[in-house]
Amino acid sequence: MASSLSLQTVVLPKEKTYFGILLALSVILWGALAASLAGAVVALLLGVFLWFVNGLLVSHLKSGAVRVTERQLPELYASFRAACAALGQREEPEFYVLQGNGILNAFATRHAGRDFVVVYSGLLEALGHDTPEIRFLIGHEIGHIRRSHLSKRILLLPGQLVALLYRAYHRACEATCDRFGALAAGETAGSVRAMLVMAAGRETAPRIDSVVFAEQYRARRGFFVSWHELALGYPTLSRRVSLLFGTESPTHLSAAPRNPAAYLFALLFNFQTVLILYIGLVAAGVLMPAWHHGLNRGRQAAAMMEARRRDAAAQPFSLGPAERPIRLAPFARPGFSLTIPPASPAKPASAPLPGEGTSPPPAAQAGRGDSGAPNPPPAP
Repeated sequence: MASSLSLQTVVLPKEKTYFGILLALSVILWGALAASLAGAVVALLLGVFLWFVNGLLVSHLKSGAVRVTERQLPELYASFRAACAALGQREEPEFYVLQGNGILNAFATRHAGRDFVVVYSGLLEALGHDTPEIRFLIGHEIGHIRRSHLSKRILLLPGQLVALLYRAYHRACEATCDRFGALAAGETAGSVRAMLVMAAGRETAPRIDSVVFAEQYRARRGFFVSWHELALGYPTLSRRVSLLFGTESPTHLSAAPRNPAAYLFALLFNFQTVLILYIGLVAAGVLMPAWHHGLNRGRQAAAMMEARRRDAAAQPFSLGPAERPIRLAPFARPGFSLTIPPASPAKPASAPLPGEGTSPPPAAQAGRGDSGAPNPPPAP
């Protein structure tokens, strides 16, 4: 059966759905960061750091990898141009071959407005220079460029905290790019052969039954398989082969059921959850002392306002500016004061009239009896 792929149908609908949800969450989180000066500074520093890291990677490509051109590896370059033409990529990315020390991989990146496609040498040797398999691989990476996955990854950076949703989106992106690769290869069989090379290697891939391998996706299910799938940002290779067959037969497109308990474990045991817990603990350690400090200052301010209110309430009972307030601290409530007017000045003693004797001092009177004789001393 012929493939039903075209540039209008190549994108999987669930990629668009996941992107819409993550975009809404990311906009909210970016807005929360922008509202905080510290958050804006952290986001800016992170962006500068990623830009420099990517710049170092690109500088390594330009200086140490082999750039594919009409003069350098012309057969491979012809496959590259054919893939670009099939996918409507008018501005050709820079194409490099990088020594991968046996790693079977390829990737696309972007820096300073330029796109780059890189194929590791081991995968190039396994797929060949002018084959549907290499065009599938190149088309897969051009699919990332066509869908702006590199730019969207930065935009959706806060959404990565929602681990299960972001990984589901990333798996959908990879499946979409496999469809781009199949469209560039022009056939499903060559695309499947490329996947089998990544699954079993160059020597064993020709001996593998691709249909049986695709059926392995549905046959081997269970808790740990489901957990493994949810923890990955890529579909499993058997699932990717099944999806490639789905370009000719839609029955292969449906997903196999997963163990429900795997969702809980995938949610709890992942880097994003640990990161969220760490950020929460750091935020609590920073905010709790500040909250307690603000609470104590609020209590002090309330106490001062209450004291002023009581002083203002007692002010009408003051008797005048010359009065001396006496604060009965041990007995009065806070803010209460008692004022006592000053004592009147004593009148001067008048001179005794003639004939009037003066009274003896109290001490002298205390030592005499009623007859005027001295009191006898007390008995021992």
